[in-house]
Amino acid sequence: MNEQRRRSQRINENLKLEKISSLSLKTKVDASTLGSVISDFIHFIFLERKKSEALNWCFTNIKRIKIFLQIFHANQSGQEIYKEEIAKNLPEYSYKTIAKIIDDAIIKKYFILMPPDELVGKDAKVKNIRPSEQLITDFLNLSIEIISYVEEKRPK
Repeated sequence: MNEQRRRSQRINENLKLEKISSLSLKTKVDASTLGSVISDFIHFIFLERKKSEALNWCFTNIKRIKIFLQIFHANQSGQEIYKEEIAKNLPEYSYKTIAKIIDDAIIKKYFILMPPDELVGKDAKVKNIRPSEQLITDFLNLSIEIISYVEEKRPK
């Protein structure tokens, strides 16, 4: 048995196929097949993401993705979010880095500043950060495309 075959066998033995609900998929899948399916899926996501300038910018690097997700989640759950809070939630990045990314997004109109839920804030300099309506729409449409893709490719 050559090294590549042993390597593939070790990888296959460590796959957590029990997490896949479809029994037919469990019996037919190996690392090579699964890798091809996942590669096609990731390429699909990247192509879809490029359809939106704002999403493409937000998903350019992991820092921007993490910041976007913090802001998006706060928006969806109706919570206030500020640069300071984001910096506290993402301690791996400096406040300066986070502030620069947010400021760039505000200039590009991907993020907007809003008063916290119609209430007057304690500090007029601190602004509640929200994704733009277009960014929210683009992100939700990307998510719909992903769900649709998965449903279409699901084994019957």
